[in-house]
Amino acid sequence: MSRSPDPQLARDWKERLDRFERSELTIAEFCRTEGYSTASFYQWRRKLQAAYRPQTPAFIRIEHACTVGESHADLIAEIALPGGAIVKLPGDASRAQQRDLIEAIVLATTSDEVTS
Repeated sequence: MSRSPDPQLARDWKERLDRFERSELTIAEFCRTEGYSTASFYQWRRKLQAAYRPQTPAFIRIEHACTVGESHADLIAEIALPGGAIVKLPGDASRAQQRDLIEAIVLATTSDEVTS
């Protein structure tokens, strides 16, 4: 998981990105003028956009009472991921299995690597 950026560095980049928005330069021209790489520009823009995005709950608690004759094995929990993938987990999965799956999803969806 990624750690929080230095608050002063984040403020500096916010100001820099604001200057870019007011400029009529391309990203490459702006970065060359400011002395920063375009990779840093894109990385900070992504970080700061994520920081100001409205926060929604990561998980929504769902209550379900089994009816007569229905077992937990018949239930399936579905997790819809932002990319469109759906993860299904049987209702009789152990807490350890549930935890391992959720940890794997969080790690896969919060990678802080810059891809080209």
